[in-house]
Amino acid sequence: MKNWKTKIIKILLLAILLIFAVVILFFVYKYLKCLNPDFLENLFATSLALIAGIPIALWIDRHIKAGEENKKNLDDRKREMEILKLIREELNFSCSSIYLKKMKSNLLSVEVQSLKSDLWEALISSGEIKYIKLPELLNRISSAYYVLKMVKNIQEQAYTVSITSSVIITKSDGTKCKPETELLLDARRFDDLFESSVQEALKMIDERLSKLKTYEN
Repeated sequence: MKNWKTKIIKILLLAILLIFAVVILFFVYKYLKCLNPDFLENLFATSLALIAGIPIALWIDRHIKAGEENKKNLDDRKREMEILKLIREELNFSCSSIYLKKMKSNLLSVEVQSLKSDLWEALISSGEIKYIKLPELLNRISSAYYVLKMVKNIQEQAYTVSITSSVIITKSDGTKCKPETELLLDARRFDDLFESSVQEALKMIDERLSKLKTYEN
């Protein structure tokens, strides 16, 4: 009940204030008209110009900002396309040209050529991975490089040991082997994970590139 009374009182006060304001404006108008009709006309014209001009100015400002945002988005998507193409080339080269041909299931010899991850490391250092818009795609690519770098590090250790050490390891069962063979065995444990991670990343990159074709022109 008190809330209704309070609301009614507020409405009445507001109505009184509006009536008072209209009366004041009426007398001001009459006074200005008697004092200087030309001034009143100029004031009225200026007021109309302001009332009409402000919304137009705001619309133009919004239009300009929208255009700038669209251009930035277009430039960002084009840069994303370029980056994804380079990442795809590096992952595909490491997997197809080096890993599948020379490393997978190989326990007999150490491959001299290392897996390539220089581009990915450069993109991280420069902060350009920010252009990859989809978090799930960025996560998939990061996962592929995570496994790639593990295999790469083990392979490099195996190569270093193969040219610097002549030690022969005797296992608990009495068998003997070279240390690089043990390292290669560790690397081969990641064969399936490495291949599947890279292939999944390449698949997602291709899907994203297909959607980004609309930004080429």
